[in-house]
Amino acid sequence: MVILKKIRKRIESRLLNEWLREKHLTSLQWKRVRVGPIPNPEIGRASVVLMRWADAIFIEDGFVNIVEAKIRPNAEAIGQLEYYKKKFPETPEFTVYKDWPIKMIFLTTMLDAGIAEHCWEKGIKYRIYAPKWALEELAR
Repeated sequence: MVILKKIRKRIESRLLNEWLREKHLTSLQWKRVRVGPIPNPEIGRASVVLMRWADAIFIEDGFVNIVEAKIRPNAEAIGQLEYYKKKFPETPEFTVYKDWPIKMIFLTTMLDAGIAEHCWEKGIKYRIYAPKWALEELAR
C-alpha cells in the first residue's frame, strides 16, 4: 500500500510539474507548499503531522492560484483546496499576498462529471491534463 502511494505521488508530481511548465511557465511558482500558521514548536514532532501541504501555488494576473493534483479525480481534493484557501492568509511566507484574491484549481487526468460539477459549485477550476505517459500509467 505504501509503495502504491509513493508511485501515485510521483506520478502526480510529474503531472503537476509538466502542467505548470506548459501552462504557467512565467508565473512565480512554489511546489509542495506548507499552508497555514507555523505549528507550535512545543508539541515537537507531532507538529509535522498537523501541517498541510498544497501541491502548488502560483501567482498570475493578480491572483494567488492554489493547485491540488490527483491522477484520478476524488472528492477529497475539494476539501483540501477549500482548507488551503482558508488557511493561506495565515501562512507567514505569503504575508505579501494574504489579501490577494485566490483561485483554487483541481488538476487531474480525466473527467469525472460529478466531481467536476461539485468543483464548479464550489468555485474551483477543474482542469484536465492528460499527457500520453499519464494515460499509460493509469492503464497499468
